Amino acid sequence: MKRYKSLTEAKRSLAIQVLILTAAAILFTLAGRLMVQNRLSLSLILTKNTDQLKTAGNVTIRWEKEGVPVTEYELEDSPEESVRAKVLKMTMLPDKTGKYVMRVLDPKGMELIKDEIFVDRFRTAFSKQTGSFTGDEALILSGILYYVGLALIMLMFYRRLEGPLAYSYEAILSCGVFIFSVVALIILVPVYINHLINPELYSTWQFICDVAAGGKYFTIFTSPLLVIFSILLIISNIELLRHERPRFQNVLGLLLGIILIAGEIIYYKIYTGLSQGTLNQQFLAINIENVIGITFTYFECIFFSSLVCGFRAAKHIPPSDRDYILILGCGFRKDGTLPPLLRGRVDKAMEFWHRQKEESGKEAVIIPSGGQGDGEPMAEADAMYRYMISTGFPKDAIIREDKSANTYQNMEFSKKIIENQNPDMTNVNTAFVTTNYHVFRSGVWAGLAGLAAEGLGSQTKWWFWPNAFIRECAGLFRNRLIPELAGLAFLVLCFVVITKLAYL
Repeated sequence: MKRYKSLTEAKRSLAIQVLILTAAAILFTLAGRLMVQNRLSLSLILTKNTDQLKTAGNVTIRWEKEGVPVTEYELEDSPEESVRAKVLKMTMLPDKTGKYVMRVLDPKGMELIKDEIFVDRFRTAFSKQTGSFTGDEALILSGILYYVGLALIMLMFYRRLEGPLAYSYEAILSCGVFIFSVVALIILVPVYINHLINPELYSTWQFICDVAAGGKYFTIFTSPLLVIFSILLIISNIELLRHERPRFQNVLGLLLGIILIAGEIIYYKIYTGLSQGTLNQQFLAINIENVIGITFTYFECIFFSSLVCGFRAAKHIPPSDRDYILILGCGFRKDGTLPPLLRGRVDKAMEFWHRQKEESGKEAVIIPSGGQGDGEPMAEADAMYRYMISTGFPKDAIIREDKSANTYQNMEFSKKIIENQNPDMTNVNTAFVTTNYHVFRSGVWAGLAGLAAEGLGSQTKWWFWPNAFIRECAGLFRNRLIPELAGLAFLVLCFVVITKLAYL
């Protein structure tokens, strides 16, 4: 599979593919509309006086004014055996614009059902009773196929983001949209099949309602997985507190696990308790359910896609052709020795250096990166350098970067060192080493600093990883707070509009 050469090329390619998919969906819908011409098919459920309705000849269709021509109609038993009802199936061919009121009467002239048919200047007819409109099947199928196409595009896009491009917000976005598209298909395809088989029970209105409630269904569908994840997160955080002192950053996993479980319980209460009252109150309750559902969905997709991207980054091993290997520093002991977390990074870098030399014969330059923090007797780079030398690692293969104070500066200042030796940065292959949970976010910082580098993750204790990764996700979200909230606001607005249409 051909990989993208730059993030600009990747985003341009994605935009073109989505535009083509959107145009194809529109053309498919228009083609379906043209194929049915001005024909409207309706399936109306009749529940009154059904004992008198033996054949279609027992039914009279009356219009309040000159009506829409009905070319054919038939009467069937309801497919729902528990319901004593008849289904009136009819086909109309509207030839005039306007609003038409149709009444279906029994042999005694009693009204069985009433419907309003609206016809626009394009001879597209709309039934207020069922939500059916001319060409609706093509539109619904187009929407299903659109989700299929979107899922495939996002999956292929994500897989082509390799090397330094894998550490990007675009990777999280594409993975998140893929997850949502797959779950949306799982929810909507059965409804569409039921709509095709039994349109009287699963009307167009029902389909639109299910689209509007997509976030709610997603939340319900994923709730078991989220609860299991939350319990595991709490367990890992309790184990973390057995080894680390209690401070805010060491209880993030515990707090998030409790919040997620509490959120699921609260949402369940809302879902089961706000369906009472007047029609306006019920409509408000439905809007609240859908808005909360799509908000949950939005953040779940971001979180789970971040988790996927984080695991992918943590398991990645760069090719054995590196010219430079950066080691990202962190705090060390007052006596200058390295704690397990930092020692793991340095050991991983030296292990990779030796393996690369054996496999390709190429000796990389290692850059331990980190300045002197408050209360530290020396720069982090110096502490790492002393440890490396104590293991017998060659001094001439080490260049220290001892000024940086954070991950971004690790990347920025190390890049300057590399540029001093390679002014044009042509054919320079770089890797950075950090703890596994920190690889993805560090790669994002490398990209922001203009350094094309691939990450290598060192191992840490199982109970430390989840809580640390939660911090990483919070950091990623903080960096894009405004765009993410703007995206959520737009999504909520779209679903409010769809909900309004669904409950006209």
